[in-house]
This record gives sequence, structure tokens and C-alpha cells, in this order.
Amino acid sequence: MTTDNDLASALSSALAPIFRGRFCDVLLPNRSAIAFAEDEIMYEMGATERTFFFIRHGVVKTGTITDSGRELIFDIRKDGDVVGELCALEAVRADRAVALEQTEAVAIPFDEIVTTLAKHPELLGDFVAVFCNALSAAYEQVNRLAAGNVEQRLVNVLKSLARKHGRPLGKLLEIPTYLTQEELSQMVAARRERVSTSLNSLRRRGIAQYSTRGHLLVDLKALEEIVPE
Repeated sequence: MTTDNDLASALSSALAPIFRGRFCDVLLPNRSAIAFAEDEIMYEMGATERTFFFIRHGVVKTGTITDSGRELIFDIRKDGDVVGELCALEAVRADRAVALEQTEAVAIPFDEIVTTLAKHPELLGDFVAVFCNALSAAYEQVNRLAAGNVEQRLVNVLKSLARKHGRPLGKLLEIPTYLTQEELSQMVAARRERVSTSLNSLRRRGIAQYSTRGHLLVDLKALEEIVPE
């Protein structure tokens, strides 16, 4: 069943690319970054400050806490991405962001984003178009999560991580961020035990493994064969 959180996660992920390139060239010069320690909360659900965080260096997870107290991860963001953009839609935050490692980010109030768009109308069309495209992408993402078993959902998560964060290491792609099996289960929306079983199955087939540093290594081509686009 489609939920507001499902739509929010896809919207958040699809919106991020607009904040790279010329938009940042206009908005970010001469601004200082804030340092966040590993596991430090950047903003929490229910907060009312409307602030965007532009990541200069580091890795951040965005997500939510369900009514039952379970954490769900929407997305993993890295250098050049933005977190907190959903405050453009709601005055009270429905998501949260936590640094997965030492992170530096520039905080900019939403009001300043709006002012920048007003002064640079050539950016406004891109801003609106991304919101529209994100709605379409949101439903596609929800359909992918709703269909298939835990292994298929895990494969989709690993493909997404590899494409966004992966760097070549021999014939495999290394995801250069330490992710626990609990965090993977929060991305797959399944119990950790079931995700662990599926991950072990992929490891036995040589499709996924861990590096000496604890980073995931995946065979993207093999993952694409398991769950074709």
C-alpha cells in the first residue's frame, strides 16, 4: 500500500540533483560549513526550522521513525547532495537526517532559497520540473518496493547504492560507506534476519561480499540480471 512516507522518500531522492551545478554556484559561495560527528542528528522529525543542508563532505542517511518505533531509511546522501529539502513542502519535518560518518554541510534557510529563485528566475523552471518529475518517480519507486520478495527488494537497494556511490574495485563496485545489516534492513523495509539471509545468499553466489574495511562489494551486472529494470 502506498504511504506518505514512501512518496516522500522518492520525492526527496529525485529532488536532490537540482541543487548541484549552477544553483549551488549562485547560492553557496562564501558560506561556512557546519561539522557533524558520526551518528549525530542533523535534524529530527517534528522540528519546525525550515533549513536545507548542502553536503560538502560526508555521508548522511535520511528517513523516519514509524509509530511502532522502527527506523526506516529513505536514502543515503553524499558529497554534492542536499538533505532537508522536504521542508519546502511541510512546515513540520516528517523526516530526519543523521550523519553516517564525519560530515560537513552548509545550512541555508528555505526563505533564502525562495529569495534566490526570485532573483534568478532562470532556475525556477528547473525547480518546478523536478517536483513534477519526482511525483512520477515516487509512484514507480513505491511499485518496485511493493512487488517482489525481500531478496528482490535488497537487490534493488544494492543496485541503487552501487549506481550512486559505487567505485570500481576490480570487477566489482565498492560502496565506500560502512552500512550495517540493520541499516540495510531499514532501507529494504524488512526484518534484519530476513535481509541477512538474502545477503548471505548473494554472498554464496559471489554477487556481494565485504571488503577488509567492512564495505560492501557488489557485482552490478549480476544484480541487474536478478531483477531486470
